[in-house]
Amino acid sequence: MTRIRPEFRGVNHHRYSREPLERKLAELWQHVNCRNPSRDDDVLGYLLQDPDRGNTRAELSPRDREVAASVIQWLGSHCGQAFLKSAGFERKERRA
Repeated sequence: MTRIRPEFRGVNHHRYSREPLERKLAELWQHVNCRNPSRDDDVLGYLLQDPDRGNTRAELSPRDREVAASVIQWLGSHCGQAFLKSAGFERKERRA
């Protein structure tokens, strides 16, 4: 199991032990933001970049990171899954 660093934990990270999909999405969020530490590979910084400043990466606050991680975690919750389903996304279980 991957250790989720504080900057990638949602507000309700205590739920990771009992909600495996929430944890899985947190691990994936961390992974996509840390794929190549030798270059600027921060997805959130890219999403919040400022087009008025030449599309430079945004300076992210701890709160920015916490909110993003919480939304990612929420997508793995029962409510988040219902939201995705209503938008046409269906979760398929992988076969072992």
